[in-house]
Amino acid sequence: MDSDVILDILGNDTRRKILAVLSDEPMYFNQLAKELGVGQQAILRHLQALEDSGLIEAYSEKSEFGAPDRKHYRLNESFILTISLSVDDFTMKKQKIVESRHKESKKYYKVFDSVPKETGKALSLLQENLADIEEEISSLESRLNDLYAPKQQILHKLHQIGMNSFDEGERKILYTIVEESPGSIAELSNITEEKESNLKDLITAMRSKVGKDNAQLLFRNLK
Repeated sequence: MDSDVILDILGNDTRRKILAVLSDEPMYFNQLAKELGVGQQAILRHLQALEDSGLIEAYSEKSEFGAPDRKHYRLNESFILTISLSVDDFTMKKQKIVESRHKESKKYYKVFDSVPKETGKALSLLQENLADIEEEISSLESRLNDLYAPKQQILHKLHQIGMNSFDEGERKILYTIVEESPGSIAELSNITEEKESNLKDLITAMRSKVGKDNAQLLFRNLK
């Protein structure tokens, strides 16, 4: 699913609340309407939009009292959407949550795999394991933030050099080369949506501005 679609869907407060409620347990639309204090018709419209986007899915569950099957809704996606916005950067990244069991996280899987069947002990162990994971996530987020700061400084310096030394067409190429490191002229053309012939002319002009030795490093992948 495209990040723009996700942002459009999540731009509605009621839809966000629906996702939050469904993250705890599946529900049918009457339950959701009551839980959120929203009319049934409005809930159905939001559920349809969420289902069309793929964020939730519907399934039927038999009633215990012989009534017709009820249509329940549950979440259908597991991903992290990261938005980075600063003076010199705007990026959105969607990363699917998958079970990889890397060395660094293996201890948490080990604890989870050992959860007993007895309810009280299981809840206690789950709570402790979740708290440990949240603490490590917080630590990693702090480390990420510490890396975003120098990244922003680097991008700001890059844009200053671009504005001072290159014209508009050249700057677009320069930023793409430095920030995304394309492996060929063809890849650069695909990213910038510029013809390869135009790119070669621009790069030739840029080579004279950065010097022969620097040009060999900057454009080393563009063959």
